[in-house]
Amino acid sequence: MQNLDKWIEIDVAAIRNNLLQIRSLLDEQVRLIAVLKADAYGHGAGETARLLVQQGVDYFAVTFLHEALQLRKAGIRSSIMLFVPLISEEQVEEALDNDLTLTIASPRDLDILLKGCHDTRQPVIVHIKVDTGLGRFGLTTEEALVVCRELNDYPNIYIEGIYTHMADAAGAAGYTVMQFRRFAKILEGLEREGFDIPIKHCANSAVFLKYPHMHMDAVRIGTLLSGQHPVGSFPRHLSLQDPYRFMSRIVSLRTLEKGSYLGYYRTFRMRKTALIAVIPAGFNDGLTLQITNPPTGLWDLLKGLARQVLVFFHHPRFTLQVTMKGKTYPVRGKVFMQMALVEFPLEADVQVGDPVELPVRKTLAAPNIVRVYMQEGEAGKIARGEATTFVLEEE
Repeated sequence: MQNLDKWIEIDVAAIRNNLLQIRSLLDEQVRLIAVLKADAYGHGAGETARLLVQQGVDYFAVTFLHEALQLRKAGIRSSIMLFVPLISEEQVEEALDNDLTLTIASPRDLDILLKGCHDTRQPVIVHIKVDTGLGRFGLTTEEALVVCRELNDYPNIYIEGIYTHMADAAGAAGYTVMQFRRFAKILEGLEREGFDIPIKHCANSAVFLKYPHMHMDAVRIGTLLSGQHPVGSFPRHLSLQDPYRFMSRIVSLRTLEKGSYLGYYRTFRMRKTALIAVIPAGFNDGLTLQITNPPTGLWDLLKGLARQVLVFFHHPRFTLQVTMKGKTYPVRGKVFMQMALVEFPLEADVQVGDPVELPVRKTLAAPNIVRVYMQEGEAGKIARGEATTFVLEEE
């Protein structure tokens, strides 16, 4: 790490802890599907998967084909399920060549699968996705029956699972209960037709915490493994640990007088003489980037407006802060593309080269930033295989 100007530290013990916490609420007969989408929520998909395999996890899920192929290149031989349907015969062929589990969410998906599966002796594993109220994609009740009937004519295609996704599990119970009833009704219809699908699943992290009776045959867990509870109120909370720290180091340090302006457009003026440090990380690396959606209601809109007003007036609670040696210090002025300015008091014990922790959201950090895996303060690697979980860098 000595030669890096920015890096991300991942605490492997924290990931192990989060897995143990999840298993403490999981019945033995319920399968854990570890969701590693978006580069395992920023933790590094290949390394995180290796660690989980060594802890006994044997089923993974990702959103896109390229994410699954990344896991295969990392040496993961366990089951890997794709959430998003494939859109071409070529994608189907590549997925099947890599023993991936596919999602069928529309009659078109079935057609593409059958065209891409030229060898009728090649085993194909699929999960049926039904839409019960999220509105993203999925089969209707009637379509699910038609698809299962047609797949029944292909002995090499195995319907391993069927699933749906809840739209508002963290909110009021009514809509989630309605979705679950719809899902149960679809399952009953398929069972009457003689279809016995072994893995039925609808629980993401929020459903897992709030509705134990909806765990069914498997649960899909991503957010909790990453060390965060879903947004919302839950009757059960786990003792999770955040494995993630985005780090950079000071590359320049000088004293600026009271009244000096900082950054483009002079958006901040020094209120007192202080030390100004330059760190080599900016919005190109994910610093200050935010995920925003339209307000969900008037109260949500008002809260957002109030926050922007407080940010404009540099309220301490809403000022971007970095952490160094257990203390926080404010970022001043507009963040640059690849740099940012941090204010330290004159008496601060700070030097060029000192590391600082930055509040970069894990899924927004640039993917090319090096992930460094840590155990008890030592940097290492997640070894392939089951015998050893962690080896030091120097080894």
